[in-house]
Amino acid sequence: GPRAEDWIRIGESAFGPGGVRGSADGASWDLRWEGGEPGLRHLPRPWMYTAPLPRTKLESPLPAATVSGRASTGAVALEAEGWPGMVGHNWGAQHAERWIWLHGVLFEDRPEVWLDLSLGRVRLGPVTTPWIAAGVLSVGGRRFALGGPRHRPSVREDPLRLELAAGGAGGARLELVASSPREQTVVWRYADPDGHEHHVANCSIAALDGVARVGGETLRLRSAHGGAYELGMRETDHGLPVQPFPDP
Repeated sequence: GPRAEDWIRIGESAFGPGGVRGSADGASWDLRWEGGEPGLRHLPRPWMYTAPLPRTKLESPLPAATVSGRASTGAVALEAEGWPGMVGHNWGAQHAERWIWLHGVLFEDRPEVWLDLSLGRVRLGPVTTPWIAAGVLSVGGRRFALGGPRHRPSVREDPLRLELAAGGAGGARLELVASSPREQTVVWRYADPDGHEHHVANCSIAALDGVARVGGETLRLRSAHGGAYELGMRETDHGLPVQPFPDP
């Protein structure tokens, strides 16, 4: 198995080759993942990952993975065996002013399809940019790019619902609604380097309903609970309970 020195501890979790384990406040987790698809880098140019701008970098090392293992809290324990999931990573010197992360699997009648899309509004001095999208819709291993500077998305959002229309290269088009159950939406505080903070609403079992036109094919995309919808926002009057954990 992996050697102890192969694991890196971040907070309460230790990350190693193909897995994560840890415990905190009565909860524990020991999960393993695997996936055969190449990683996805959302930013369109390689130099953007080393340049000062954009200040937030993101990628999905495993955009389509399976997860196995165990997680427990109190008297509740979950055993996972080959559950669909993904592994994402973001880092940088500053959060976007506002952001959305959207991931989708378990589409009805289309098990070979997955979606991984990020959207952001960036503050440049006194100006905040319009929404910029970057990501792909993968159909049986063939990836169709969505977003980019030439394809501005249409976005209507709040912490529990997203209405999105996004285009991409080669005439790709996605129109989709993500709906998050209130009782399954968690809000966290994300600290900013300048001393301010965002509130981040995340639901990992959102419903997705939409249509995509890619590669000359029209796809009906429905998933009852295979969506992950996250909204990073400045407002604090969203009416959702905030988890009692600070972000130092």
